[in-house]
Amino acid sequence: MRPPSLALLVWSLGLLAPAASGSRVALDRANEALSSRPPRRDTARAMLERAASEGGDREAVAEALCRLGEIDEDDAAFERAIDHDLACAAAAPDTRWAVRATERVDWLRGHSEGGFVPLARLERIRRDPALANDPAAIDALAREAQDFPPGSVRIEARMLVAEAWLGRMGRPRDAIAELGRVADDPRADPLTAGLAERELIEALAAGGAIAEAAAEARSHSALLDPLFVRGVHRLLRRRWVTRAAIAVLTAFVALAALALERARRRQALGDAVRALGILAPVAVPFAAFVGLAGGLLASRYESGNSRPFLLLGAATLPLVLVARAWSAVGSSSPPARVARALLCSATVLAAAFVLLDVANPDYLEGFGL
Repeated sequence: MRPPSLALLVWSLGLLAPAASGSRVALDRANEALSSRPPRRDTARAMLERAASEGGDREAVAEALCRLGEIDEDDAAFERAIDHDLACAAAAPDTRWAVRATERVDWLRGHSEGGFVPLARLERIRRDPALANDPAAIDALAREAQDFPPGSVRIEARMLVAEAWLGRMGRPRDAIAELGRVADDPRADPLTAGLAERELIEALAAGGAIAEAAAEARSHSALLDPLFVRGVHRLLRRRWVTRAAIAVLTAFVALAALALERARRRQALGDAVRALGILAPVAVPFAAFVGLAGGLLASRYESGNSRPFLLLGAATLPLVLVARAWSAVGSSSPPARVARALLCSATVLAAAFVLLDVANPDYLEGFGL
């Protein structure tokens, strides 16, 4: 007996395969309409309604009802979306479509304040990139949010406005005020309130208001990660150290210039020139060693950066030369020499701090700054 041909076998299996249900066929046509570019929404809705009413295939019915709920949301028909989602959960409660629909019902009910009118206004901006980037539309939403009932929609609207102002629209002061309203809203969940407070503090710090940022972090520490709060206070300490370093550098330059000017008046600058002639052959190699050796050591580490050390070596040379010239023409009394030595040492440290702060502030974190 001859074995059946491949064509006959395929034909036989086709006869045995179950036919697709009417709801599944309608659902496939609806998904095809939704995936087209542009989507054929009216056709999709008609096919989904047909799939939901056909019955038979429970999962197909559930998916159709779930997708109808999605279309309803896109149309801002939120009450109808809830009805479709509840029907989906009832039709096939053990499917992933029921889980998805139930989650969406919870979200919609949590955003239902004002009869869904505020949510419709928010979603209109949020779903349209052109409106989300339109300053006039964002300003209008900010004004409308003032009159929204307390709740999730008002909080999310204010966050959307604040992030637009903070980023692409360049209005940090207005954004800070809006973020403060979110952080202080008693209805804001801890995660959203913490995010708003963090962005507020970062905006203050970026604008140079370090003391105000530190005060804000201190007063809202319960909303923030302790590590973030410590980082803000570290920025404040760094600012004070920066001011002190600049004061030390200014004092060094001013006092050295004053001493050299007095030496010029009494025609004693020759002493400074001779002292520099003796020191220069030693100072130049020392400064090169500081820059090159430090830079070489730093470059051996993956996160190291040799630039601060090269800059320090370049800055050390003029500081050492000026200090030597000042010493040659300045007062030789023990108190004056001690004070001068202390100031010169502090000047080198101040210069190192300023260079690190400019070139690579990450190094300062090891010193708590």
